[in-house]
Amino acid sequence: MNFKCAGRDQFQPRSGGGQAGAGVHAEHSTDPIPLRRPQTSVGTIMIRFVGLLLAATVVLVLIWNR
Repeated sequence: MNFKCAGRDQFQPRSGGGQAGAGVHAEHSTDPIPLRRPQTSVGTIMIRFVGLLLAATVVLVLIWNR
């Protein structure tokens, strides 16, 4: 741990020399927090899996028959 200011509960930066409030966002957005996208259904995952499996099989058959 870094205890630069012993005797204080929290470290408070010295004033002056820098911009006051740098890094603090004064503006507040009232937009709602975006929700996560709904999960992909099992059927969609199976269709993708079978499609990729068939594509890989076709590629391997074409390579084998060369």
